[in-house]
Amino acid sequence: DHPGIAPESIGAMYDATEIDEILALRTAALTDQEKREARGTDPRAAAVIDLAESMPPEVLERLHGAVRALREITDPGAPAPTPESFSELFDEDPVFRPETPWWDPAHADPAGPAGDRILIDGTWVGPGSRVILRPGLRRTDAQDLFLQGAAARVEAVLHDVDGGVHLAVTVEGDPGADIRREQGRFLYFQPDEVAPLEDA
Repeated sequence: DHPGIAPESIGAMYDATEIDEILALRTAALTDQEKREARGTDPRAAAVIDLAESMPPEVLERLHGAVRALREITDPGAPAPTPESFSELFDEDPVFRPETPWWDPAHADPAGPAGDRILIDGTWVGPGSRVILRPGLRRTDAQDLFLQGAAARVEAVLHDVDGGVHLAVTVEGDPGADIRREQGRFLYFQPDEVAPLEDA
């Protein structure tokens, strides 16, 4: 690779190989006060703002993209494809054309997550159960630190394709819990990252 400044660029935007269109649009979105503050920090910042504000629409449109080269990717002598030629690519095997698509509710497993329960520390835990969050064994999110010891309500017990079990929870006291519940946007923990509450 040999990155370089595109010939469509009309000035220095100071981002190495330059993504002028994005920078121009982001600069245009600044408030007048933000532009004044940026101009006061550095002469180059002031020049970028002036450049973005003075850019005519036809120049901005030119920054949207350009085709540098085209190459033939098929045999130039081959006939143009037809809808019939595409159908030859597909096997009529029912494995690829099931009677009931995987996403059809009629095809769904009747045992859904709403009623699933699992045994954790001798207590059955499922939707509605209260648990204490104890993340840490597989911490991948710094936010987990803030949830250590928090009480949560289990919304669903989910099983992944690898046989893993995950608890979808909402944190008690979270003012957005109702919205999360309505939208299905939960926090997820594995069974060894929670402990059942005695009054669950």
